[in-house]
Amino acid sequence: MVGAGQASAQQPAPVASAAPDSVKLEIDTSYLDNNIHGFGKAEILGSDGKTHFVWVPIEPLGFSKYLPFYRNEAEARRFHRAPSSIDVDKVVSVKLNGLYQEHIVLKGKRKHLLATRLVNGPVELFNYTEAPQPVVGPPGVVGPSAWSITGLSGLPDRQWFLRRTGQGLVKVERMSFATQMATYFQDDPEVVAALNSGKLNYRDMVKLVQGYNEFRTRPAAR
Repeated sequence: MVGAGQASAQQPAPVASAAPDSVKLEIDTSYLDNNIHGFGKAEILGSDGKTHFVWVPIEPLGFSKYLPFYRNEAEARRFHRAPSSIDVDKVVSVKLNGLYQEHIVLKGKRKHLLATRLVNGPVELFNYTEAPQPVVGPPGVVGPSAWSITGLSGLPDRQWFLRRTGQGLVKVERMSFATQMATYFQDDPEVVAALNSGKLNYRDMVKLVQGYNEFRTRPAAR
């Protein structure tokens, strides 16, 4: 996993300097323990089936394309030393304190993303959030009109993924959200009713899955 041929990472700054995000609030902050310049010691399961221990950025929003890393603590402590990087397709999972991230595979196809598990239980919920990019309008256009031309690219782009025990990952679709989720959670009447009435939306996935898992773990529902 950490052999030759890997380029230096061209990734955003680690979470310590990133803008606050509501997704991060859903995770126990123990993942921040013992960090060095925003990097933490992680257990990486590679696609070769081997386990590696390296220092990676503490980023609960996930990774796409490349995962930066330092091979050891000494490297992580050196200021201005650029980390190495590895293609996320070579990474199966990342464990860092209380943080668990997994490569997203949908119907056998890798999606080149490492997403963070926000909810564990009968149904797992994973999230990958692409960092928002600055909204820049065309030359000479400033103010609110620039937003209307460029769209809402300054907002986080969240992707949600679900998995039942023994089944594969499923991507949550924005356009058919209520219909898809009502089918996926059809055995929970309360969740279905909330979806059909519009009380649960795409941004409410953590609440939705937590509520469903609580329903599934009730004695009468087992």
